[in-house]
This record gives sequence, C-alpha cells and structure tokens, in this order.
Amino acid sequence: MAKIIPFQGTCYNRELLQEIDTLFAPPYDVVTPEERERYVKLNPYNIFRLELPSAQDCKDEAPDKYQCAARLLKDWRSRQILVRDEAPCIYPYDIEFTAHGKKFIRKGMVCLVRADDWSKGSILPHERTFEKVTTDRFNLRMATRAQFSQIFMLYRHEPEIEQALDTAHREVLFRTTDPKGCSHTLSRIADADVLESISRCLEEMPLYIADGHHRYTTSIEYRKKMIELYGENPNAPYNYTMVYLVNVEDPGLIVLPTHRILKVPAGLECQDVRAMLASYFHLEEIEQPSASQQELSQAREFSRRLSESCSNGITLFFGKRRRAFVLCPRQEARQELLESLKQRELAGLDVVVLEELVFKKALGIDPHRLEAGKDIIFTADSEKAVKNLKKDEMLFFMHPTPVKQVLAVADAGLSMPHKSTFFYPKILTGMVLNVEQ
Repeated sequence: MAKIIPFQGTCYNRELLQEIDTLFAPPYDVVTPEERERYVKLNPYNIFRLELPSAQDCKDEAPDKYQCAARLLKDWRSRQILVRDEAPCIYPYDIEFTAHGKKFIRKGMVCLVRADDWSKGSILPHERTFEKVTTDRFNLRMATRAQFSQIFMLYRHEPEIEQALDTAHREVLFRTTDPKGCSHTLSRIADADVLESISRCLEEMPLYIADGHHRYTTSIEYRKKMIELYGENPNAPYNYTMVYLVNVEDPGLIVLPTHRILKVPAGLECQDVRAMLASYFHLEEIEQPSASQQELSQAREFSRRLSESCSNGITLFFGKRRRAFVLCPRQEARQELLESLKQRELAGLDVVVLEELVFKKALGIDPHRLEAGKDIIFTADSEKAVKNLKKDEMLFFMHPTPVKQVLAVADAGLSMPHKSTFFYPKILTGMVLNVEQ
C-alpha cells in the first residue's frame, strides 16, 4: 500500500517577509496568464515566479523559464527568503470556508508519499491525463528538483489518524485568507511518535487522487528518470512526491459541480436539438429565466430540484433566450448505456450520461475531440454561465459527483470524463515546499 513519510518542508521566512497574503497563489491550472502577472506584480517573491516561471523574471539570463525558476529558487534560499525546517514534520493544513450557505472546516495534512507506478495500486486515480501538461510539470521538476504545490489525495477514515492529529502539539506557521474569503492555516507537527503512528496507519490503505492527476503522473516519470540517471536508491528524495491528505469522511470535504457550455453544432436550432434528444430522454421545458440575478437563481434552483427527481437528470439551457429543459434518461437508454460500458460504476455518473447519451448518441459529437476553451467550456459559476449564455451555446447543469462514486470508480480501475469533480476550496500554492537538495 502507500508509503507515507514526514519531510523537512521549506517555507517563506516570516521574519523577513511582511506581506504574507501576497506570497501564495491558487493552483497553477486555474489561473490565466493575466492573473499570473497580477500575482507576481503584487509581490516579487510570489510563488508563481517558481510554479509558473517566466524567463523574463531572470532578465533573460537563464536559457528557459525552467532554469529561471531553478535560479530564483537557489537565490531565495541563499538569501533566507525561503528556509528549510531542521527536522522532518507533517504539516496540518486546515481551511475554513462557506459553501451552500453553511460554514465548514476541511482538515488535512501535507506529507510525502512514494510515487509508485499506477500498476501497484497504492495510489488510485479517477481521471485521465494529457501529455502536454505532464511535460511542462516534468521539465519544471527536473530543473528545480522541487515541488511548490501539493497533490490533493484522500484516505479512508482511520480513527487513530484523526486522534493523533487532534491531540498532537502543533505550531502554527501561516494564516492567510484567499480572494474567495477562505481562511487557510498551515501548522507543523514534529513529534516523532505521532509521525510514526500516522505513517504506520496510512501504510495499510491505498490513497485516492482527488485533484492533481497530472502532477502525480509527473512524479512517476520524474522518479523513473532519476533512477535512469543515478541508479535506484530507495531512500533517495526523488522517490517521493508532496501531497495534501484528507479523510474521505471529513465534513468539510465538499465537491461542487462543473457545468459544461457547448458550442451548438452549425445549422442546429433549438427545435432540432430537442428532437435529437427526445430519442434518449424525456424532456420537460421549464419557464425561461430573465437576466435578473433573482430570477436566474430561482430558475437554477427549480431546475436542480426537477432534475434530481429522476436519476442522472440534467438541465439544458439553450442559446441567448435561455430556453430551459430538464432531461431525464429513458429506461431503454439507461440499459443501452450500461450494456455498452459494461461498468455500472461509470453508467451511474451524470457526466458519463452527458458524454455518452447527449454528446455521442443524440448529437453525434465525439467528446474527446472537443477543444477546451473553444468547443466546450467548463465552469463552476452557474449563475454567470446562464446570464452570459450566447445564442450559439448550450449550457448543461451538472450535479456534484459524490465522493463515494469517486472512490468506487477508482477502486474499479476506471476513469471518469475530464472535469468530473471540483473539490472546493482549492489548496493554496506555496504554503510549504518540497525541496530535495
């Protein structure tokens, strides 16, 4: 099963740096280039200079952006901007936030996990990865020998772990609030007995990737490359990758839906799409919402309740007029889907119903050929998506994928469609780093 160890984390030096809130940033894959520039302009030591490097940050004195990041990392460490802990630690990382009108606290911890190959089954994924993304992360890891953000993983509930985390002495390192109002607190635990107890418990179970499939794939490839270059050494730091672990039963483990905005195929009008869908779904039209926020919210809530009245119900908003329909899969369509997939764990997912029945069967669209940002847009902001819908777009409201379904798919060795889960809130980049050298 998974091999977990504490590590000597590297953090920003609180004695030298005052504007703590401007040092951290969201995950690299949820910001635009323009947003990246705003972060680094706020503070010259913002973590994006390392996580999303630019050769210009080194005044073109580095051959590429990856070597620039390595150069900056070395410079910041030599000047004590970044300092490394003297002893191995596990770093509790808690987030206080509001969702669905309620307050939550998600409790997690940062540590290292051995980057085992997928075939070992110690780390279980639920999504596919794309080579272009892993290549970029691999080049950065090779140049810097460091990680600036964590892979978000889940573990099955184990009372001994929760007791150890709750009773251990912890030192608070950082408290910061992100732009969405979520409060992040990073601490450290250095008690060797506590660390041993946590590591021992986690070795008895597999871990599940919640967010960060590309970073874990990168870690596997990085480990292979280092073994090729330097030979196999089970104690070498290249064997491990930095993760953020959360108990699957944590009350603050919230999954939000990721909605889809699809460009309408050329020549198709609303009545055409409705007729194509009718072969696979029962359709019920709901009252068209206006552009006012109150009416949009009412329409969204009504469609949510209506779509939940049938299994895998999906709400469709069509075009600028926002004609709205609730799609409920016909029983024969459900059976056909189950027989074609031969995997009940997948057939029960809303996102699979969307891709297989709506896109492939009804509309004749191959979802794997859709270009993100052009043919299809993924968004968690439902009200903004409805309000800004264009005449040549269709919006599909999705339900959040329950954590138990994520685990079932991973246990079965299967993969969900892209953007099937949106774990909220996102963990910040730069709270603690894993620097090998």
